[in-house]
Amino acid sequence: MDIPAAPAGTDIQFPAWNCLYQIRDFVRDVQQLTATCNGRSEPLRRINLDTWASPSACKDLELRYQVYANRKGPFSAALTPQQAFLNPALLCFYLPQQRSRPVRVKFLLPPGWKLATLLHHGPGAGEYRAADYDVLADSPAEAGHFQEYDYTQRGALYRVIVHAHSADYASRKLIAGLEKITATETGMMRDVPFKRYTFIFNFPHAPVGGGMEHRDGTAITVPADQTRRTLRGVEAMAAHEFFHLWNVKRIRPARLEPIDYVHGNDTRDLWFCEGVTSTYGELTLLRAELINRRQFYRHVARAIGSLESRPARFYESVETAGLEAWLEKYPDYFRPQRSISYYNKGELLGYLLDLGIRQGSQDRASLDTLMRRLNTDFARRGRFYRERDLESLAAQLAPGFSAVRFWRDDVRGVKELNYNKYLAYAGLQLEAKTVQAPALDFTALKSFEGPVTVESVEPSSMAATAGLRPGDQLLKMDGVELLAPPEEELRGMKPGERVEFTVERRGQTFDVYYALGGKPAITYRIRELRHAAAAERALRDSWLAGKTETGPNRP
Repeated sequence: MDIPAAPAGTDIQFPAWNCLYQIRDFVRDVQQLTATCNGRSEPLRRINLDTWASPSACKDLELRYQVYANRKGPFSAALTPQQAFLNPALLCFYLPQQRSRPVRVKFLLPPGWKLATLLHHGPGAGEYRAADYDVLADSPAEAGHFQEYDYTQRGALYRVIVHAHSADYASRKLIAGLEKITATETGMMRDVPFKRYTFIFNFPHAPVGGGMEHRDGTAITVPADQTRRTLRGVEAMAAHEFFHLWNVKRIRPARLEPIDYVHGNDTRDLWFCEGVTSTYGELTLLRAELINRRQFYRHVARAIGSLESRPARFYESVETAGLEAWLEKYPDYFRPQRSISYYNKGELLGYLLDLGIRQGSQDRASLDTLMRRLNTDFARRGRFYRERDLESLAAQLAPGFSAVRFWRDDVRGVKELNYNKYLAYAGLQLEAKTVQAPALDFTALKSFEGPVTVESVEPSSMAATAGLRPGDQLLKMDGVELLAPPEEELRGMKPGERVEFTVERRGQTFDVYYALGGKPAITYRIRELRHAAAAERALRDSWLAGKTETGPNRP
């Protein structure tokens, strides 16, 4: 790292907080840090865990150091003989007193490797530039041997970078799905705020997954076990991450600004930043005709079932869940008695808010209108919104909707969500039924990046008899990589069915199989009311299609 014209007392700092809403202490991977000032050795003074200072004024202050990069996935950095995926905030120091200085980066690639990055070309060979450190930190790079595709839409270039075996995905279907997603979301927002957008996909043969949004691109990892069967999960993640280019990257809460790379920021707005982005992820799939109404209803019903299964909903608000996102690095935080998901409840609140605004405005406005107003009134003007801005804008768009009550009871409070009140506006009804559901007979937990780990096993159960023990790491279920605790994988299964887990215990890998147990459970279903009023059917159609009485969501 070269720092021209470095004054005496120049601080250098390494981030502790980026890509996930957690303090992760990236400095733990930094080693062999040395400095020279105008070619002579310069002793650095350690200020604190993340910060050093150079005592001298230097025409050229040069730092040399190494970073151990060996964590795969879109939230980390990894360098292997086959590829590199690099998040700069995990690799690069910054100047806390001069964060606005322009930055240039040079990549030195092994022979035959290619590079894809969100950064723009710099003046020299292999050089790229960023307006400041914040732009650099938000610009991942993929290097190695990968496939490249592109398409042009509404004057913008979309690059699609895929690191995977060609047999593990259908490239034409991938591009066709992305084209529908980007067209649907830019059409709804009536905005294309970039000249180039980059999708970076990794489909590894490993239980690693997730998606990370960036201002002009996204990095998405899905195990090849899943992409070989269907690209539905890839499309769902792409629809979510692409909508982030507005919601959170441009339409941004004031609590997240300015970015504090060492101490982190207040994250209580995540129900809107992440949850409502999930709302649009699913609505986009429907409106782009990648799923049908029945699949959409089934997804929303399952999301309701997920929230209703967590006793913590009675005492943890969705706003508090966002504030506690930092605790997600601890697996036991995810216990149903301890926490709810701001993704899950936030997504449901997005649907209810949409229906409430439509009903309260006689279908003249919607959540789409709210998002467009946030884009024009805040994002395009370089302003950051506060919670009261969301509440007042919703009230302004829909005089018949009680925004005050919604934020008081459903966002900041823990009142039970009145699903049928809102669904009735669209001639829909939620039905609950008690059934005999399959039971794993064990509890497993997972932190954001850690393995799926068995927490406890029911004594004398089939799982215990088969040899499953607390502390076992679950790698696969029925031959498919596990990215989350396996409850979701039980969909469509029945008590008594055989299930097989690939388990790792103390470095040894083996298979465990047994017959599933049974337990009473509540399932939910959303159905269209046959005798719904004409106005309710009209509101339902406009909601699902992304229209209002004032016209469709077209640019």
